[in-house]
Amino acid sequence: MKAPDGQTSMMMAERYRALARVGVGGTAVVFRCRDLHTQRIVAVKALKPSATNATDEAASRFRREARLAGRLSHPNIVRVLDYGYTMPVTVGSQTHWTDDHDKPVPYLAMEYIYGPTLKDLLKRVGPLPLDWIWSLGEQLCSALAVAHSVGVVHRDVKPQNVMLVDSPLELLPKLADFGIARQIGGDITALTATGQVIGTPDYLSPEQVLGEPGGPSSDLYSLGVVLYELITGRLPFEAETPLAAASKRMMVDPPPLTAFRRDTPSALQEIILVALQREMSERFQSASEFADALRWSRAHSPAQPQPERGSWLPGHTDPRQASSTAERSGAPADEAAHPANAAKRAESDGELDLSEQSTILRVRNDWTPDD
Repeated sequence: MKAPDGQTSMMMAERYRALARVGVGGTAVVFRCRDLHTQRIVAVKALKPSATNATDEAASRFRREARLAGRLSHPNIVRVLDYGYTMPVTVGSQTHWTDDHDKPVPYLAMEYIYGPTLKDLLKRVGPLPLDWIWSLGEQLCSALAVAHSVGVVHRDVKPQNVMLVDSPLELLPKLADFGIARQIGGDITALTATGQVIGTPDYLSPEQVLGEPGGPSSDLYSLGVVLYELITGRLPFEAETPLAAASKRMMVDPPPLTAFRRDTPSALQEIILVALQREMSERFQSASEFADALRWSRAHSPAQPQPERGSWLPGHTDPRQASSTAERSGAPADEAAHPANAAKRAESDGELDLSEQSTILRVRNDWTPDD
C-alpha cells in the first residue's frame, strides 16, 4: 500500500499498519498497529522468522495460544481479535533476523492495552497499597476461574504478563500471554518434552519445577507468588539464580510476609501462605475459592487508607515517593503528549517508533488508505 508521496507504510497481513514496535521476546515481536478495517489500535504479535527454524514447535505454540486465548472472554483477560499468517517483518538495525523472509509467519492480533505492566508498577512505587492487593488479587482470580472453567491453564502467571488499563477510574488488570498455556486433558506430548521446565522460574509452582505440566492449582500458586511480591516488594524465594530460587521452594517454606512488611494483616498473610503450600492438596482448590478467601481476609483486616484514585498511572506523582524516583521510572500513558519522554521510554521497554526508521518503514498518519 502506497502513501500519496510514494512512501510505503509497513503492513502486516494487508490489514494492519504498524505504528511502533512495542516489545521483543524470545520467539515473537509485538507491534502497535492500526487495523485498517476498523480503524482501531491493536497489538499484533508475530512470530520471529528466526523462531521458525527451531523446528515447528514455536509455531505450534503460537497457534495454540491463538486457539486457547481466543476461547476466553473476560474483562480481565486480553482479548484475541484475529489470527493468521503474514510476511515476516524486520525492524531497524537492532533486529538481526537473517532467515528466509519469503516464508509467511503466524501472527496474533489482540486488543491494545494503554498502560504499564504490573511489574512496571511495582518497580515504580515499590510494595503496593493493601487495597490494591485485594482488588488485583480478586480480579485475577476471576480471570483464572474463567480460563480454568473452559479447561485452559495459563502456566506463566507473573507481573510481566499482567497489563494495567490506563484509566484513572479503576485499577483494572488484564491477564495476557497464553503462549505456554495448555488445555486440561489435551495432548501436550508434541509440545512439551518430558522433564522440560516451562515458565518463568521465579513464579513456577513446585510441580512445574519438577517438569510436570501443571494444572489450575499451579496457576494459583504462581498468583500467590505474585501477590507476595506485590505486598513485600520481593519474591518469597530468593537465591543467586532463578533456578536456584525455584529449587529452594522444594525444601523450605516462604518467610512470613510480616518479616518484610510489618503492616501486613494476619488474615491476608494467612491466605498468601496457603496459596504457597508445596503440596497441591493443601492449596486452594479453585480460583473462586482463592477469591473468596481474599474477600474474607479484607473483611477481617483493619481498615486501610484509600490511595488516591488514578495513582497507579505511570504519569502520576505519588506524594509519598520522591519526585526524582517518579521521573526516573514513570512513563506517560500518551507519548504524543510527552514527546520528551518517548526516547527514554523506548530505551527502557524496547519500544521503537517506526516513523524514525528508513523510508520504507515510515508511518504516515495524515492520509486515508484506499478502499
